[in-house]
This record gives sequence, C-alpha cells and structure tokens, in this order.
Amino acid sequence: MLDLSLVSPALFTGYCLCFFFLVKSRLQASDGRRLPGPTGLPFIGNALDIKEEPWLLFESWRKRYGNIVSYNVLGQKYVLVASLEYARELFEKRATNYSSRPRLVMLCELCGWDFSFAALPYGLRWRRHRKVFHQYFNSGVVAKYKPIHNKEKVVFLQRLLESPENLMGHIRHSFASTILDIVYGYKVAEKADPLIHAVDQTMDGFCKTAFRGAFLVDIFPILKYVPSWMPGAEFKRLARYWKNSTETMINTPYEAVKAQLDNGTAGPSVAAALIENMPPVESPTFREEEEIRRNAAGIAFAAGADTTISSIYTFFAAMAMHPHIQKKAQEELDRVVGSTRLPDFNDKVSLPYVEALIKECLRWQNVLPLGFARASEEDDIVDGFFIGKGTVLIQCTWSITHDPKHYPSPHEFKPDRFLDDGGQFDRAVLDPFCVVFGIGRRICPGRHLADQSLFSIISSVLAVFDITLPLDKDGKPCKLECEMTSGAISYPKPFQCIIRPRSPAAEILIRDH
Repeated sequence: MLDLSLVSPALFTGYCLCFFFLVKSRLQASDGRRLPGPTGLPFIGNALDIKEEPWLLFESWRKRYGNIVSYNVLGQKYVLVASLEYARELFEKRATNYSSRPRLVMLCELCGWDFSFAALPYGLRWRRHRKVFHQYFNSGVVAKYKPIHNKEKVVFLQRLLESPENLMGHIRHSFASTILDIVYGYKVAEKADPLIHAVDQTMDGFCKTAFRGAFLVDIFPILKYVPSWMPGAEFKRLARYWKNSTETMINTPYEAVKAQLDNGTAGPSVAAALIENMPPVESPTFREEEEIRRNAAGIAFAAGADTTISSIYTFFAAMAMHPHIQKKAQEELDRVVGSTRLPDFNDKVSLPYVEALIKECLRWQNVLPLGFARASEEDDIVDGFFIGKGTVLIQCTWSITHDPKHYPSPHEFKPDRFLDDGGQFDRAVLDPFCVVFGIGRRICPGRHLADQSLFSIISSVLAVFDITLPLDKDGKPCKLECEMTSGAISYPKPFQCIIRPRSPAAEILIRDH
C-alpha cells in the first residue's frame, strides 16, 4: 500500500510534475494491445485504490477484467498475474524475461535487505547466493535437521501446556529456536532473547516495505537522498531503525560462530560448515565468498524464523473453527501412531489426512498472498497484449488458490478436497505447494524445510491437544472469522481459542519427554 503521508505535499507534487513525461511514456502501449485494467487518476494512477487486503481488490479486478490485468501507480506499470495458466506461461515458459526483481529502494537500499538473494535481480550474483543456500536446504539435506525439529516440538508442546494463552509468542519462539539451532547452533534464551527481538524487528520492516510502491521512494528513487530531518522524511528514520535490526540479525550470530571456530567451541551448524569451506584469507575471492556465506545464513534465519509462523497460527484458527475436521485428523493419528508416543517423520506417509490439512492451511490463507514481485527485462507480447520492459508483475497467489476451477467452494476449509474416495492424494487436484512457494526459477528454496517444520508441529499438536473456541455468556461457542493482516507477509489477526490436553495420558506424554 502506498503511504502518501510520509512525503510532504510540496515534495510529492514536485516529483509528480518532474516525472510527468515519464508517466506519459510508460502508459503508451507498443505493438500489442493494451492490457485491460482499472482507469486511474491523472499522475497518481491507481495509488488511492490500493488499501488494506489488496489481494481482495485484485481479485475483484480479475473478475472484472480477466486473468491478466494492468494498473499503474505514479507512472509505474504493474501487471497482475491472476491465473495458474498465465503464471506458468510467464514465470516458467518465459522465465528468462520474468525472473528478475524490480528495484526495491526502501527494502534493499535503505533497510539493508540487499543481503537477501530473494530480492536480488536475476543474474550471476543471485545464482551464486542461491547455489550456496541450496547446498544446505535442498530436499536431500533437510532430513538431517529432523532431530532439531523433534527436540523443539517437544519444547513447544510443553510451553503450550503451561501457558496456552501465549500461543503466538510460543509459535515465534519455537520457529526462531529451531532455525537458529540449524543455522548457527545457537541456543535461544527462554525469555527476551536478543536475536529473536532482532528478527522480529527486521521482519516487521520487511512486511511493511517489500510490497513495491508502499513508499514513494520506490517510485521516485531520488527521494532516498532527502535528509532524514526534513518534513515528510519519516521513511528515512524508519529505514535506519529497520536497517540496524537487519545488520544485528545478519552479523551477530555469524560472528559468534566465527569466534567459536577460532577457539574450538563451535558445534555443528550451517554457518560453521559455510565458514570452514571458505577459501584462504589471502585468496582474491575471500571477501566476496564470505559475504555470500554470511548472506545465505542470514536469509535462512530470517525466513525460517518468521514466514511459516503464519501457517501455524492459521492452523490453530482453522481447528477452532472446524472441530469436525480436527477430530478426523486426530482419529487418523490415533489409528496410525497410537497414544503412547508423539508422531514422527516416519509416520508422514501414513497420515494423508494430516498432510491434506497442512496443504489446506497453506491454500486457505496464504502467507504471501501476492508473492514477491517480478520485473520484465524486455518488451513482450502475451496473448496479443503488450508488456513493456520494466513492468512490475505480481503473482496473485490468493486468486490462484481461490480459483473455483481448481478448488470448488474455495472459501471453505476442506482438507478432503485433496483426497480421493480411498483417502489417498488425488493427483488431479492442484497441489498448493506448487503455487504458494512461487513458480519458476524464483521458487522458494527453503520450501523443503518449511514442509518439514509444518508437519512436525501440526501433527504433534493434533496428537495431544484439543483446540476449541471460548464460550459466550450463554455457554455457546463464540464465533471466529480468520481475518488476515495486510503486508508482504500476511498473518491471522489475533484471536482467542482454548488449548487443552486431549486426556490425562496426553498431558503425561507431553511432560515426560
């Protein structure tokens, strides 16, 4: 969402006039037809249209204009890619032209997120970062992190047993603790851990700045040179605050591992392996290689500590709202696992309903309802429509995962939609994993670890806890709607639910681990 309040009216008007001819030129179609889309106001285009929950606005535009829609903000052309067919056509078949990122001034240049290869333009630097990351988080490697997941899920269950009212805090603590152990071998403090605080601040900044155009400086990069004391330059002060947290998140744990390796106290971790495989200090590539390794560890920490949190919180809301679905998943767990142990990763293949439930959480409420924006590198014609060089493309993940063509009754929470009459996965149904983690060359490389994390927590919670709605004054369950926050990452808004052990035996199982 564009925040016009952060720039003074005079400054805003001045830059609008300065860019008048640029605006005019960008709105001209070339050899192809102009894409359909909403008519905007002079100069500002559709800036005032985009407010809370923009994916719902974009879905209304899709219904009115079609599956590929154009709009503009202050002369910057945007294209909404709102169907699976167009997403695959552009991001897979034409990946060479649509795998880059737009310039993200606020996020990368001011808030310090240029460390993240997820935000880098497509090219050699991006490939080198991704290659290093992939070595430690591909599908064949993440299995070695299962003991850490098993340890941390028990801690999570015990914390939930003691203080279920602090659900969101326990979720955040669990995921931060898991990824910090994997990446840095770092053991999180029980309360007020400084690295959890740093990543929370950093990801707050990410959520507010990663949607291109949320700040005027993304449209008019020259604004980044405005002094922070100037009226309307609040964005500079915010950026400095978020950048400090980002640098703490990236540098503090990495430097700690370096020191531990020097004094022989380092345990196994991704960062330790990265550092040990560095070229010699005297090598001309040493500085660049260290930067890549530091960055790869940092983005693993940031993404692993935050993004999957939303899906877990959605799971709790969904179970409170749909007790019959919760009961069906628990019956499967009781049948396969029994009541004398917690489920483990070996049980996964025998728990199709639990797996379907996880897929439905990802589909029903998306963590990234608008994906991560792409940028076209050259002019192109798609189905007779012109897409110009420098156009920002947005994958409307929410529209795709709520398309009745793929998912009948898309607003209902129905894990059974993924299973056939025999209770096994129906291969004819679109797997949301193929959409929610991105499409094409920019697909999230951390998706395998996320899948592992979701199964570990969700299967164990279902095995030992009942999740219900609180009762009103008449003794009836309160109503709950799963409302989502706006931002690059979307979370369920705070809600109330009751979390209790399923039985005295379940409570003993939690405590005795």
